[in-house]
Amino acid sequence: MHRTTRIKITELNPHLMCALCGGYFIDATTIVECLHSFCKTCIVRYLETNKYCPMCDVQVHKTRPLLSIRSDKTLQDIVYKLVPGLFKDEMKRRRDFYAAYPMAEVPNGSNEDRGEVSEQDKGNLTDDEIVSLSIEFYEGSREEKKGTVENGDLEKEKKNGVRFLRCPAAMTVMHLAKFLRNKMDVPSKYKVEVLYEDEPLKEYYTLMDIAYIYPWRRNGPLPLKYRVQPACKRLKLSQPATSECINTSGASECESVSDKAHSPATLPATSSSLPSPGTPSHGSPSSTAGSGPAGA
Repeated sequence: MHRTTRIKITELNPHLMCALCGGYFIDATTIVECLHSFCKTCIVRYLETNKYCPMCDVQVHKTRPLLSIRSDKTLQDIVYKLVPGLFKDEMKRRRDFYAAYPMAEVPNGSNEDRGEVSEQDKGNLTDDEIVSLSIEFYEGSREEKKGTVENGDLEKEKKNGVRFLRCPAAMTVMHLAKFLRNKMDVPSKYKVEVLYEDEPLKEYYTLMDIAYIYPWRRNGPLPLKYRVQPACKRLKLSQPATSECINTSGASECESVSDKAHSPATLPATSSSLPSPGTPSHGSPSSTAGSGPAGA
């Protein structure tokens, strides 16, 4: 089965770290001329005495280089989501700073600038964080259910059979499916599949991946569903009945492959065990006539 390769965070570090301070981006800011990114405080301090990009020496601006830099919120969100604990540590540093220097607080600063935004409000998760989820049996798409269930009974049916779990954010869909299989004693000939709404989830997805991929706003348990289906079996392709002609000493013998399949003799394991066109087959008139000792 196809499996997506997971990349280590160290392989992405060159794209997530500031070349000036050597740390992960904080308030990522990008130079519009060359699209190189740095921490906001790092690049502002650097451009006070320089007018060229510290990485490629492209001129940022002739006289006012600060006009050619832009805040990159998308890049910063990616960094916060990829680096565990970075957002939490940064918010704590900001709260500690403004607690020690209350006069330095910006009047129009946002809650994030003051460090008053939690990871839950930001939508970030860590591997060791506990995620609340609900799991229920999947009974078809919403359109199918609306056509078979009355409106008054729809909510009643939705509440029946719902179970709630608390799991680590690093738990995979495969582990959840195994848990459901063991809990319900599902035979091995059936497959347990986990879904988000009507979409099947990949086995290697973690709960953190699901929270980032799908529109879950953490205002309630992560809604998941499951269904039980017969496991797919590999079909054995039967070899079509064809004629095989072997020419030996000017004689021709045709033997049906289907007749060979029904013979009591053991079938060869691979095609390499089949007789070559130049070799007489067992039981043929030519092989019986030439059964004397070799070299005679």
